[in-house]
Amino acid sequence: MSRDVRILSTHDFFGSFATIPTSYGSLAGGEGLRSAARTLKTRAALWIDSGDLTQGGPLTVATQGRGGLAAAGELGIDVSVVGNHDLDFGAAFLQAHVADLRCPMLCSNVAIGLPQTAMLPTSAGTVGVIGLTHHNLHAMRFWTVADTSRMPTPDDQLDVDVPAIAGELRHQGADVVVALVHDGVDWSFRANGRYLVDEVMFADRCRSWRGAIDLIIAGHTLGRFFGEIEGTPVMQPWPLGAEIAVIDLDLATGRALAPPRGVLVEARGQWRGTGADIIAEAAADHLGDLDRPLYARSGGPMPLADFLAAAIADVTDADVTFAYATCGQPTLDGIFAFLENGPVSRLQLLQLMPYTTFDVVVTEVDPIELETIRALVRPRPQSRTTAWGQHVRQANHRCEILRLATTRGAAQRVISDMIGRELRWQPSGRTLFDGVRSILA
Repeated sequence: MSRDVRILSTHDFFGSFATIPTSYGSLAGGEGLRSAARTLKTRAALWIDSGDLTQGGPLTVATQGRGGLAAAGELGIDVSVVGNHDLDFGAAFLQAHVADLRCPMLCSNVAIGLPQTAMLPTSAGTVGVIGLTHHNLHAMRFWTVADTSRMPTPDDQLDVDVPAIAGELRHQGADVVVALVHDGVDWSFRANGRYLVDEVMFADRCRSWRGAIDLIIAGHTLGRFFGEIEGTPVMQPWPLGAEIAVIDLDLATGRALAPPRGVLVEARGQWRGTGADIIAEAAADHLGDLDRPLYARSGGPMPLADFLAAAIADVTDADVTFAYATCGQPTLDGIFAFLENGPVSRLQLLQLMPYTTFDVVVTEVDPIELETIRALVRPRPQSRTTAWGQHVRQANHRCEILRLATTRGAAQRVISDMIGRELRWQPSGRTLFDGVRSILA
């Protein structure tokens, strides 16, 4: 009898259940991802996801986080690890609703009440999985939807002996052991669009696992990597459901039958599971028509982010406005942060701008503080995955006080942190959707 098992992996799906136009075609969405995984599960197989699975897409705000968990539970995933954005509504919320996911969500290195490991039986044998979330969750504390969510701090971090845990799993009957990590390789895009991987820091964090782990499944950075670290295979496919990583392991030896590979995922129609009605309603909400395509490229021009900032300005009297869009490329030649010329729907904005309620808020800053905040729109490491734009209405910055507007959520927390004081934000009564309607009218 064959003793090989097929392992599929995904990461950073961000609740992308809707098919969304991109510069290279379309995000596959939940239906395409589920269909592709079913096709690849042709033998004893497991689908293992490395986090940031449930929150960030069009279901998040409309359902206050519950819809993303329930819909992800319908994909067919066998185990996941908690990612920083799975904590967008806080650890208590996740503990209360994680059963909706219908599979274990692991976390061995931070004390948030989730199991450390899982034993996954297949017809070929048993796979043990150790779940490790990001080593510095506190660094992502601003990038959440809810104002009240608390990201775990360094005090919540646990010292974890991965080789010892792997040994215990083998003692319990695991034929192979997988390290499932919400962390991954660093990367950059050069001016010519060339994608460059830098696995040094990630390799340093995994080096002590040599000989104890049979496979490392990575994610978080929105990058892509297939290779080895200290002789151990590593899989990190493109994020956002654009690609599934595949490896076949011989459980008798713990070795791969062939190097891991990636399978690109095609759209298979709009999502038909939990939240399909929310997606359909958002897709039908026509905000206006663009006369040209807009995009935000990692490390490059970001006219889409400037457009969103101008939309906020169109429904406020603020002197300066700021807006962001996510822009990590999910394929080598694609631009995810993209609005094509023609109709623009509310659904497209829901996918492009996670970590916000889309309500516009206003505060006051002085000219020196404004210059500090403007670092957001200059080249910086974060621009690899987040594009910021600004719109300036008042050229004379010698005024003592300036009114600044942005969207409620991550943007206001990032801006407050940049200038080192808690700003007093006031609701404007308008939304970004109002602004896009207005500027396209």
